[in-house]
Amino acid sequence: MPKSNSFAPSWDTSSFGHPADTSPMECSALAEHLSACSRSLGPLQVLRTGADLVRNFIVPRLVTTVFFVALIAGTTWLAS
Repeated sequence: MPKSNSFAPSWDTSSFGHPADTSPMECSALAEHLSACSRSLGPLQVLRTGADLVRNFIVPRLVTTVFFVALIAGTTWLAS
């Protein structure tokens, strides 16, 4: 009786014997799709990107940021 291993890995690829790398045509189609998605979001995408940049700058420097905000607020409070 032959032993069959149902746990043996098996998979199918769509490369049909060719290398499974991306072709230049696929890369250009992806670039077109991403630019179309960015255009459809419009100004919201620009705001989201700007907010991400600010957040990525401030979060690692949280203590320093809080110190400077408190310093500026205290200075303006004392000056008025």
